[in-house]
Amino acid sequence: MYKLLMLLYWLSAFLTLAVFYGMNSLSEPVKNDDFGGGNGNPTLVIPFFLMPFILYFLYGTIELSMRATSRWYSPKGIWTGIAISFIYVAVSSAYTLKKAKDFRIYIVETKDAFDNPKDFSLFTIFSNHIFFNPLTFGLLVVGCFLIGSVWSLIRQAPEK
Repeated sequence: MYKLLMLLYWLSAFLTLAVFYGMNSLSEPVKNDDFGGGNGNPTLVIPFFLMPFILYFLYGTIELSMRATSRWYSPKGIWTGIAISFIYVAVSSAYTLKKAKDFRIYIVETKDAFDNPKDFSLFTIFSNHIFFNPLTFGLLVVGCFLIGSVWSLIRQAPEK
């Protein structure tokens, strides 16, 4: 049974990685044409249909990191891992949002259909390459490790 669950986990990991790279490659170029990008983000259909695999990958990564940290690290080592993971998650999240806001300003400057950056969403068909890339995939995995490490500490806490 364990081998079957691990096979499903690695299949889910492969599909999640494929979703990230597929969504990255499906970004629309910013050109000043009639296409204003106002119909939302139709490429979100891909992660919508693969959501069970993505959720299984997320849960599996949290579960495996929880088991690995409680088996291999002391509580001090777990706290160090939590601190490093939190710093990575905070810095990469801030970097991604800053990059998306700058790109939104670039879109407004390039396309005549928009006047104000606030009118244009951060997550569009033009910005898929910002939100679906190796940095954000790493953010997802390290975020799962962070949750798993905290879960490991909670499980190791003595009962009162």
